[in-house]
Amino acid sequence: MVSTALMFPIFPPFNSAYRFSSTDWPVGPHCHDGGELYLTLSDLPDVLIDDKVIEVPSGTLIIIPPFCVHQLYHEADRVYERYVLGINTTWLNRVFCGDGEVFPYLNPHHPPTFFKPDAETLSSLRQKLDALSAFERFTSPEAVSSLLSLLGDLRNTAEIKNVSANPIINVSDSQKRVNDIIFYINEHIEENISVRDLASRFFLNPDYMSRMFKAHAHIPVSRFILLQKISAAQDLLRQGRTVNEVQEQLHFSSYAYFFKTFRKLTGISPSRYRAQYMQS
Repeated sequence: MVSTALMFPIFPPFNSAYRFSSTDWPVGPHCHDGGELYLTLSDLPDVLIDDKVIEVPSGTLIIIPPFCVHQLYHEADRVYERYVLGINTTWLNRVFCGDGEVFPYLNPHHPPTFFKPDAETLSSLRQKLDALSAFERFTSPEAVSSLLSLLGDLRNTAEIKNVSANPIINVSDSQKRVNDIIFYINEHIEENISVRDLASRFFLNPDYMSRMFKAHAHIPVSRFILLQKISAAQDLLRQGRTVNEVQEQLHFSSYAYFFKTFRKLTGISPSRYRAQYMQS
């Protein structure tokens, strides 16, 4: 069973948890309206994030900006050890008077950041995440102070500030082919994209391409296209485009189909979603 939702909101200033467990129902590809810091202490062989599928080794901190579609683990019978810190970036920007440059890696449209700290830094990071997870109220002054302290430490970490484009990730040959397909989908998200057209574009048999894509992305390619279109719709609505404009620009067959799909995947209608951002 895979969740059909695309966006999971983050309500308090932050939420934090340590997990050493498996899950019966892995969360499918999704995004958050806030940022996420994910410290994995398990090897992740097939991470779907933004525009690629990659391998991420144990001991890596992944910084995921808002509205970035991702799925970090997927095997229901496997135990994963990780820290997860969700950050309400709307609240964070209000604290810093809308200055998104204070923590640029948490801005929408910033690419995901992968940081593999040394043993000493990793130990310190775990201690700080343990402290955050121990708070019963994430809105208390002490909790908020600890969060800002952690973010400040990360902001001043030279390894993160100077990180090159994904220096620690590995990509297999078949993952690279899937990444090429994902890149093409994202570059042509405003067009009508079919599985058959994609297969023809990459000189692949449609069934073979679909099996390869699902083997790594753990989602049918047709559904991935739909999720990326809804993610693009969220971005356009936040920019102030009307629902009709977004429906037409992304080539949804009808207003009713776009409205129904958007609400199913995000839990909110596109008109209400747009109104929320116009009021903020």
